[in-house]
Amino acid sequence: MSLSRAKIEGYMLPVKKSKYYEKSAVDAMLADIAADADDTLNELSEKKDRIRELEKREESIAQALVIVKQLSEQIVSKAKAEAEKIIMESTAKQMEIEQEVARLESLRLSYRSELETDIKNMMNKFLLEVRNTEHKPDDSDSKPESV
Repeated sequence: MSLSRAKIEGYMLPVKKSKYYEKSAVDAMLADIAADADDTLNELSEKKDRIRELEKREESIAQALVIVKQLSEQIVSKAKAEAEKIIMESTAKQMEIEQEVARLESLRLSYRSELETDIKNMMNKFLLEVRNTEHKPDDSDSKPESV
């Protein structure tokens, strides 16, 4: 039974001998109020326990959030460091590749120059031989003919 202010104020206790209330009715009303007070106190105690439990959960959640924040900051920091390391390594590798390309280009130009020089020398030598063969008298011209 749940007592409300209106119910308590609305209690009509029977009057005995014109100015006194009946003891049994007063005792019954006091028993109802006591029972309702016990119910209210029990409910209040349960609510206080629930509030303490929720406060503990809230504290645990707050601690967990702090830990999660710290972990996420560590993860981000690690990721940034790893990214910087990868960038530095790739930059170094790129520089190595560019140096190798430059070295190979220089080598190509050197080989090309040597090849052009060798071809010119061979051409000159060939032309010289051709000229020499054109100006040389034929061996058959110098021999007398036999009859």
